[in-house]
Amino acid sequence: MLVIADDEKLEEKMRGLVVEFVLSSIEAKEGPPGMISKLPSFTNTCITIFLKLLLDITDKSSWNIARETEREDAGQTRNCIFGKRCLCRFSVALGGMTIAPTAVEQLDAYSVATEWEKRHAALIALVQIAKGSSEVMTEYVEQLVNMVLHSFQDPHPRVRWAAINAIYKLSTNFCPDLQEQYHNQVLPALAAAMDDFQSPRVQARAASTLLLFCGPEML
Repeated sequence: MLVIADDEKLEEKMRGLVVEFVLSSIEAKEGPPGMISKLPSFTNTCITIFLKLLLDITDKSSWNIARETEREDAGQTRNCIFGKRCLCRFSVALGGMTIAPTAVEQLDAYSVATEWEKRHAALIALVQIAKGSSEVMTEYVEQLVNMVLHSFQDPHPRVRWAAINAIYKLSTNFCPDLQEQYHNQVLPALAAAMDDFQSPRVQARAASTLLLFCGPEML
């Protein structure tokens, strides 16, 4: 099943059905889903497949200037949206103890890739995985925050937006620890992003993230 799911020459629908089968098997309330996760390199292979789905994204200059006709997720294909859902479900089903070490290692590698799509995918994946593994991911917060803040300086606006959006999501998942421990790094980075007048979409996300970081009641 994993070989089929990773074969980009096969039809998208077929690969999607295979991924759904694998996820459903893990999520099953009855049966031996734990046995599936013990397959050699199972977790690593699944995360690799899901990250590849996130790479299926197109870029438009109109997205960056925040026109009303261009939503924040504009350019994300069905594969990309499916990949995000898969990562969240996978994280919840297996639990943070299993997924976190492998996920962090792969996200680190993607975050320094030459292709902007990979750097973007790392940040999008981080948000999805944190949804289901926030308790365990706390021990990786410093590493993740450093990765995200580094991406604030990325040359591609979609990567910068994804980095700011990651802080937005993590501000809820790791509240109040994130605010207490990393405000000296996060707040100046957000303030600088709000000065990015060449990227209105990035500016807007930075402003809303700053409000949430300081307190949800401010939104």
